[in-house]
Order: sequence, then C-alpha cells, then structure tokens
Amino acid sequence: MSNEKKLICVGVITSAHGIKGAVKIKSFTEDPLDIADYSPLYGIDGKSEYKIKILSENGDVLIAEISGIKTRNDAEKLGKTELYISRDMLPEAGEEEFYYEDLIGIEARLDSSRKPLGVVTSINNHGAGDIIEIKMNNGKIELLAFTKSNIPEINISEGYITIAFPEAEFLSDNEN
Repeated sequence: MSNEKKLICVGVITSAHGIKGAVKIKSFTEDPLDIADYSPLYGIDGKSEYKIKILSENGDVLIAEISGIKTRNDAEKLGKTELYISRDMLPEAGEEEFYYEDLIGIEARLDSSRKPLGVVTSINNHGAGDIIEIKMNNGKIELLAFTKSNIPEINISEGYITIAFPEAEFLSDNEN
C-alpha cells in the first residue's frame, strides 16, 4: 500500500489472547466482524501488513489470528498496534451520510454569517459522545459536542461545516 493514500483506522490490537498467538482486536467498524472483510490491514506506515482471521467476537472486541503470528510473545509485541485501510476501500457514503475522516481539514464557518472560523482537525470519542476539534483562525483549539444543534450543516462537496455559536462570543476572539 502506498504511503500517499489516506489511511483510515478501523481497529486496534489491544493485547495477546491465549498461548498460541491469538490477539484481541477492538474493531471500529459499524459491524465489528466487517473488519475481516478489509484484510489485509496495514500499520500506520502503510507497509506493515496484517492478514487476520476472526476466531470469535464479544461485542466490538474480536479474538483473531494474524498470519505469521504463532506465539504469545509475538502477539504481545503487537499490543496497541492500530490497524488501517486505504480510504478508497470504504463504500461510498449515502446521501446525507459521511465518514468522519472526510471532515478533517474542512473549513468551519459560523452558522449565522458563514464567516470562516477555522479548520476541523479531529473527531474523537472518549466514551461520552463524539467531540469535534476545531483549530480556530486565532490559533486556539475549540472542542464541541458533535451534535446537530452545534453542527447544523455539513457540506462535504463544498468543504465546510457550520457551527451554531452566538456570534458575539467569537467576533472579538477571531478578528485576528
């Protein structure tokens, strides 16, 4: 896989499982078992290749074998390894659907005036819901709950989202 392709993280190897080289994988795909459909998976470098075979599942945690990994010691070395696919391997998003990865780098605009505020830098979920991170034009980082009330419009084709902030709150901070 070429390093120039956009990589999407679809899971992470969390730990070894058992003594024969199996691993636990936390899948980020909608149906956790779908991660196997993308095999081989790649490391962040886009070169390390992981061919997986799912042995069992428990929610979004899978027990899997990885081709070439035969011992617990080898499996332990893979702990915390993120698993990636090329963005072009994902199916096209439906109408009014999008992949979070497609929001990274697009412009954030003020909902009421369409005034440019900054750029989306990431979307994360630490257990309490999705959080969108925006690097404001003044260099500050803003974190917002990724909800329809906070982000009323997402326009991937034109490359922007709108943010529903009270305009007065940001006019003085973002005039720079």
